[in-house]
Amino acid sequence: MGWLRDTFQELEDDSIEVERIRYARAYILQSLRSYLMLDKS
Repeated sequence: MGWLRDTFQELEDDSIEVERIRYARAYILQSLRSYLMLDKS
C-alpha cells in the first residue's frame, strides 16, 4: 500500500469536501490493512 501512503500524505487546509472524503477513505483503508494484514516476518 505504498501508493496509498504516497498519494494521500497530508490534507491541505483549503481542501474541498470531495478531497476530505478521499483522504478519509484512504485513512480507513490504511487502518484496515494494518489491523487485518499484520506483517509477521
